[in-house]
Amino acid sequence: MPYVFRDATTHAIAKASIRQVPGAEFLQHNHPELLEFMNNRGVDVTLVNTALDELRRTDLDMSRAVEDVITALLKKNILKMSDLPKAVQDRIALRVKMRVQIAEAYDRASSSRAL
Repeated sequence: MPYVFRDATTHAIAKASIRQVPGAEFLQHNHPELLEFMNNRGVDVTLVNTALDELRRTDLDMSRAVEDVITALLKKNILKMSDLPKAVQDRIALRVKMRVQIAEAYDRASSSRAL
């Protein structure tokens, strides 16, 4: 996610950004040069690592929240499925199919006689 600009003379990192900017080079968050750049400027890289860990930890919850928002917008006809990119349509369709399968499995189990 970080993009860096290098000094034209020394080729050392001169600036870092989370935004992709023309002319910037992508580096991993844990790249040694980026860590050195941050440390040399008194920035505690554990703050970035902690934030990244929290983002990763909440990715599934956020994914479900976005799915719920999209579903609500579709139900209210604010958004049409065809408004979404094909790849998103396919992912949503697959997730809906999986949720239906799960619901049907629970329904079957609940309506069956106990053994």
